[in-house]
Amino acid sequence: MSAHQDRLFALVTDKLGVLPEELNTTATFDSLDLDSLALIELSVIVQKEFGVQIDETALTPDNTLGDVLATIDAKAPVA
Repeated sequence: MSAHQDRLFALVTDKLGVLPEELNTTATFDSLDLDSLALIELSVIVQKEFGVQIDETALTPDNTLGDVLATIDAKAPVA
């Protein structure tokens, strides 16, 4: 598990109320019961925590946490 993955999963658990045992990189937002409002909140969380902007309209129920991680890994500023 990467540092970004650990951090993202912790944030999804803390901020969006998803149980840790439900989290994996292939979990779709639909399977995690995240509605459109939660997806907008997720895009804000990613921007604040990782400095990566994800257009909330690009996040759909069929996207996965792995998709978000790939975007973070590709766009996150190098520390």
